[in-house]
Amino acid sequence: MNIFEKRVPHLQGMNYLEGDGSDYPVMLCIYLGVFLFSFIANLFLFVSNHGNRIVWLPDQHKVIKSKFSYMAMLACTFTGVYLVGSFPSELQNTYGTWNADLFYTLGQTTIMITAGIYSLATFKRRSSVILNSLSIIVGLSTSIPMAATTIMLPLNIDSNVIQLSAIVTIIVAFVVLAALSVKYDLLVKYSRINIYLFIITTIALFTTINTYSTEGVDTSKILPFQGMISGEPWLELLTNPYWWYFEATVVSWAIFCGRFVAYCSNGYSIRSIIKYGTISLIVLTVFWHLVSAATGYTLSFSRGWVIYVLTALTMFAFAVTSLDSASKTLLNDITRISQSRNLKYKPSLFLKCIMVSIGLINVMILYTGSSKLFTILFCLIFIPFLSKAILYSIKFALGKVDFSKSGTITEGEYVRICGEVPKEEDYGRII
Repeated sequence: MNIFEKRVPHLQGMNYLEGDGSDYPVMLCIYLGVFLFSFIANLFLFVSNHGNRIVWLPDQHKVIKSKFSYMAMLACTFTGVYLVGSFPSELQNTYGTWNADLFYTLGQTTIMITAGIYSLATFKRRSSVILNSLSIIVGLSTSIPMAATTIMLPLNIDSNVIQLSAIVTIIVAFVVLAALSVKYDLLVKYSRINIYLFIITTIALFTTINTYSTEGVDTSKILPFQGMISGEPWLELLTNPYWWYFEATVVSWAIFCGRFVAYCSNGYSIRSIIKYGTISLIVLTVFWHLVSAATGYTLSFSRGWVIYVLTALTMFAFAVTSLDSASKTLLNDITRISQSRNLKYKPSLFLKCIMVSIGLINVMILYTGSSKLFTILFCLIFIPFLSKAILYSIKFALGKVDFSKSGTITEGEYVRICGEVPKEEDYGRII
């Protein structure tokens, strides 16, 4: 009983990210360890000769012609809503939003790509399908409510009835648009629109950068790179609990994002996936923070209605693409299982059930509030998968796996299938 009573304050402190990250050594080692070893695995894959192997899953997706569209899809899927919805109130007085999101970007990219490489080889395993479903539930219960909350936050809604109505309206809009995107395979087009909207919002923020309220902001950390130059984020890597909490949230949706990488990367080499995924997210991060610095989305309302609407639309668009990519992987899993068992249900029925379920879950989470502790502890169930993914990726780089079951083919095999020689910089132009 005494042990239990001692652990309760510890868990409460973990839920509110109180104290130092070193106060939670197990979680710190697990989540930062996953990031570190995934990063090492990505380096191995990038420099390995086997990194030239090309993704080829004939039953998944046609080759995306445009590299810009492919990079936009990776950026929108990986980033979700976290980049646009940076919370300055939680981050400015520690190491600044810029520093947090830069490391968060590297962390989520390496973990999701590592999961994607392993997903190529385990795409049809029952255990992977179950983990994918859990990943969608946990991951979207973190990102989608964040999008809706951040959109509503500057409006200061006091009435419970109006708040619930706003929550339901926003979630329904997310679900309907994502369902249409999945049904008509519009994610490529939506992703491009997201990037264009992101650029427009960035320009609008830049033109009003001197009008935002700096009340409560640590102006000594507001410039991009400033904290990094002083070495501050490096010193706080082990002491600030936000680092490993960020990685915990990444782990929560790494499984379905990894499966989406496997789904949309036909015709791209492993090295290209790493290159395009990393570059697209870093460029996105740089653009956003060169303009907004540590101000984040939540201060946009002080710059007027036009800026608020633009940032809200950008947040909205990124949330829809996150929901789209997650739903696409789940729909593929359910449809494939249904066909293997000769069930006579149409994919449209599965899509409706998926969207309604996700919508209801997110409305309940938004209205009742979500717990950081839930994410931190529940995401431990994904660690064994990611540990296997890291080991598999390193073995892949060393040529120690059965490549016939890896979901990849050699350049020569690709030539025989497609009739053309893929160029290193342009695999995506061949259908």
